[in-house]
Amino acid sequence: NHLMNKKNYLATIVFDPRGSDGTSDEMIPKLSEIIRQSDGEVTKVENQGNHDFSYPQKNGLSSGTFLQFEISGLPTTPDTLKKKLKLEKKVDRVLIESL
Repeated sequence: NHLMNKKNYLATIVFDPRGSDGTSDEMIPKLSEIIRQSDGEVTKVENQGNHDFSYPQKNGLSSGTFLQFEISGLPTTPDTLKKKLKLEKKVDRVLIESL
């Protein structure tokens, strides 16, 4: 019955591209692993590239790299994922919507 409760989500994760560990090639596998640890399964990843923010962030960040993950997960997956991503220094913001 576990499979019946699966829901689909779209997670937009914005991260700080500054520094050598801020490349999409580094971040996509890392974020995918965090999603797996949150009982989520990545069904699709779309790298939307760098975008400038309308307003600079508190940390002086003026642009970020936007990645969209389509996730199949449990009803608890978004909350678990947000908590885990809060601990990632590189992650600037997270938006999770139900699909």
